Amino acid sequence: MIDTDDQLKIQPLAYRIANLNVSYPKIEQVWQVLNSIRTQNKYKEGTTKYGQRHISVIGPSGVGKSQALLKYEELNQGFTRVSADQSKEVDIKPVVYMELPDPFTIKELYQQISYALGFPELPRRITIGDAQRQAFYLLKEQEVEVLILDELDYILTSNVSSKAAMNAIKKIANKANITLVLAGTPEAEELLKINFQNYRRYPKIYIDRFEKCDEEWCKLLERMEESLAPEKPIGLGDPMTNLPQILHLMSSGLLGVLTPILQETYSILGVFDGDHKEITFNSESIEVLKRAYHNINGDLTIEEFTSMLEKGY
Repeated sequence: MIDTDDQLKIQPLAYRIANLNVSYPKIEQVWQVLNSIRTQNKYKEGTTKYGQRHISVIGPSGVGKSQALLKYEELNQGFTRVSADQSKEVDIKPVVYMELPDPFTIKELYQQISYALGFPELPRRITIGDAQRQAFYLLKEQEVEVLILDELDYILTSNVSSKAAMNAIKKIANKANITLVLAGTPEAEELLKINFQNYRRYPKIYIDRFEKCDEEWCKLLERMEESLAPEKPIGLGDPMTNLPQILHLMSSGLLGVLTPILQETYSILGVFDGDHKEITFNSESIEVLKRAYHNINGDLTIEEFTSMLEKGY
């Protein structure tokens, strides 16, 4: 039986572990650019109000693009506006994140926008025009400033031509007069290069993995330890503990692999079961990290994982 004081210690720690999500300079650059765009838009008048700026966020799978964009939505939550006579409520959503539909179709694109704004999908028998009108109405009614379209790669595997898909996305930006963020892997970048006008429309911010176990990687790990706030120092970012080197080898510098490995490590140590244990650097903790790696990646060896990453799988 664990006493109340220990439970109070465990619960916040378990919450911090389960919700581990730290930023680093490249991610913060994306946020700063979007903040700048939105701030400038508030001062625009007349014809300058139209023709919004947009960006694309490109990078390999696992670098943290989606988590960063979801976090930006979380940091910019809206509110519910109630009319003076209290007869109408509207959920104001300045930033909306959504994944493109898979399989991608133009109608499903509009339906997905409505769904992201909190409205159920319309019956499939409706026309593209009906789905489009509802999506545009909701974007205006809910005062959306930034619409994030993730998983741009789905267009590449669809039966819709790349040109038609990108024209539909362009129409959303123009008709709704909002800022778009297009996110995808380097393979999806070809969609931005269909023509020069398109490429200029979505200037690229590239997020790459941490290729080396260097100072930047150690600073990321230090931020993670600060976010975890353990009772005793772990030394996640201290090269003297060898933890930065071990974690870089296991994750190949991918935030999307690093984070679940750390979460699984704490899970193995029993934190989520109510058993309060701290990670200390010793031979036993390295074995726990190895177990966590295999729980996340299956029986894939670190060498196989690195080889697949190098081949672009």
